[in-house]
Amino acid sequence: MIDEIHSNVKGRIDLSLHSPYNLIIGRNGSGKSAIMHSIELAAFDTAFDAAGKDVKQKGALERLAPRGAKLHSTLYVDGEEVCWGDRSDRFDNVVAMAMHALTGSTASLMEFLLEHIDDDDHPIDLNIPGWQARVKHHGSYRKALLEMSRGTASAIRSHQSRLRELNVVRGYFDENYDASRLPVEIINDKRGLEEDIRQAKELKKKIDAEALNFIRGSFSTVEAHINRYLPEEIGRAEFCELSEREFRLSLNGTVVIPSGVETVALAVALAGALLSGPKALFILPDRAYDPVTLGWIMRALRTVECAGAFVQTTVLPEGYDFMSLGWDLVRV
Repeated sequence: MIDEIHSNVKGRIDLSLHSPYNLIIGRNGSGKSAIMHSIELAAFDTAFDAAGKDVKQKGALERLAPRGAKLHSTLYVDGEEVCWGDRSDRFDNVVAMAMHALTGSTASLMEFLLEHIDDDDHPIDLNIPGWQARVKHHGSYRKALLEMSRGTASAIRSHQSRLRELNVVRGYFDENYDASRLPVEIINDKRGLEEDIRQAKELKKKIDAEALNFIRGSFSTVEAHINRYLPEEIGRAEFCELSEREFRLSLNGTVVIPSGVETVALAVALAGALLSGPKALFILPDRAYDPVTLGWIMRALRTVECAGAFVQTTVLPEGYDFMSLGWDLVRV
């Protein structure tokens, strides 16, 4: 567990912790976010704003330190130092990962599920070159499908970037020279890239169709896992198909609002179901939690295997005796 936090984020923080589960409470502006940013910097090499957007630019992060000071943040984890800038992969930012999957596109949710579901693997007959070799290499149809999906998406982005560069060159010739003087190499490269993009998009379409079928076969199993960590008072998670190719994870049949407390509860449940383990850090985003819902979320968090859980709030939970169940109260 994280034993100590030392940083100069928004001032000076020297804090000893006595439990992996920590409720950080204080009025607005009291320094709760400074503690959370300190943990994020050392554990993930980044920080998050109130909207959940990650900030990675060093210049922006340096502004978290007092004027004229060099930013630092150090965690002591079982006696060992974990510092900002070390780019440690000791922890996974599981709530942020789940929030990204929940509030993004079908493609981002599908990739998240392909990477993390632990469902029964089943054969996929994908008629593309090298498919069986990839399956043999990974020992899994699901992992091979994920690699192919990511690989084709990366190829499309690369080809499109190169094509934009060639179009800039072509535009220069159109403005300054007779277009007929455009080098034949550029013309051929452009045609070749356009054909490569067309073929890659066709391949991606075929891969995505197989991936969607694979994921659909796991919907009920994943829903059951998620609902183990979702308090019944908040609702039931279920996959909602918006069209033949579009789906989202919903709460009681309604796609949740990204900034709502319900989204946080669903993200905690999704992370608990698919991302829990000794590397998982549950850092909850800053929200206006009401006392009852806060108690429900904390109760669910306490059942998750993790390296630590941190909740910032202005209120104490109601209906949940959190201190007798292992939570530590940190007042700021």
